[in-house]
Amino acid sequence: MRKHDIYLIEKEVAFHYFGREQVLYHFFVEASDPAPHLKETIKKQLLYITKTIPFYVFDYHVKKIDALQKGYRLQRARQELTLYSKTSKAMLQNNGRNLSLISEGSYEAEILLFEHLRKVESSFLAINFEEEGVGWLSPVKQAHYI
Repeated sequence: MRKHDIYLIEKEVAFHYFGREQVLYHFFVEASDPAPHLKETIKKQLLYITKTIPFYVFDYHVKKIDALQKGYRLQRARQELTLYSKTSKAMLQNNGRNLSLISEGSYEAEILLFEHLRKVESSFLAINFEEEGVGWLSPVKQAHYI
């Protein structure tokens, strides 16, 4: 079983930390279990760098998936989606300031959800705390000046 926490990062923060994802990873590790004297500060920082994922946006984009994915079944509940086939299963849950993606079997359902999310918003950051992995679903494009 694989688990990813997916955060919608503010655009200017995403642009600033592109290429330095490990800094964000360490911040989210600290935010998951902050020292008592840092709790309030980390909470404010978390609210500043992440954006809320509203239910209606989540629900609207989730409805588009079932028309696109042939061979997969889709179950929807309030703030939750499960995409599955015989060999692959992925559950996506909206927690307000982050999404939780839990998958098992082959990577196909997981990849389909990642691909869909990257089309929705360009500043999603996925973190796998167990494997200490972090990455943008849709890499931030750098501005090139002439």
